[in-house]
Amino acid sequence: MQWSIIAGQNILAFIIPSILTWKICFKAEPLKCMEAEKIPSLKMIGIALLIYALGVPALNQIVYWNQEMNLPDCLSGFEQWCRKMEEQAEEVTRGLLNTTAILPTLINIILIGGLTGIGEEFFFRGAFQRMLIRCKVNPHVAIWIAATVFSALHFQFFGFIPRLLLGAFFGYLYWWCGNIWINALAHALNNSLVIVTTWCINKGIMSEDFEMLGVTESGVPSIAVISAIAVGFVIYYYHRRGVLTGSRNISVEDSNC
Repeated sequence: MQWSIIAGQNILAFIIPSILTWKICFKAEPLKCMEAEKIPSLKMIGIALLIYALGVPALNQIVYWNQEMNLPDCLSGFEQWCRKMEEQAEEVTRGLLNTTAILPTLINIILIGGLTGIGEEFFFRGAFQRMLIRCKVNPHVAIWIAATVFSALHFQFFGFIPRLLLGAFFGYLYWWCGNIWINALAHALNNSLVIVTTWCINKGIMSEDFEMLGVTESGVPSIAVISAIAVGFVIYYYHRRGVLTGSRNISVEDSNC
């Protein structure tokens, strides 16, 4: 039942509305506008995966900080409500991923990993972010607006900041590469790693401490700092080489994109 809900949500709430909005509201070719008609190059896929892999420790550190954040006493009611929302979301996630069987895990990877990656990238980057840019919004502003909405609509305050940064990464990746499938792949990989890691923990192959990879609970987070510097260096290197230069801007006059 939950799998059908996940599939229906991604198809009916994300993918189809993205396509129809381009087609009906902008009178444009959806796949062309979302840059989904091109096969991504292996080089761009490799760069995207490299940036993602290098950034995992830094992102884990930010996840930890966000989860441990305490709000002022005047906002205690709001904090309790947010914590309750977090617990409910975690309960749903545990219900889906609490298995050691192969088949349910593969289905989770296909639906929660792959289909969700495609659906959310079509909606937030291929439609929302791209439409903002097409309507003359500065690309950087469009990327951060889309990332903010992406994070907010998950309704998890104590995961808002890392999800915002992840959304911005997907947004810049889309702007740099000009191919929605690279985004979908990176997004699917991010989701699938959670599924595979949880499966390994359930099977006793990994310790739960693995989820704290690169996290420093007190003191200087040296691993996270090195991670962030490495990400910055790779982006700077490929930008200077003309690889990550920014996708073409779509103007309101380009009816067919």
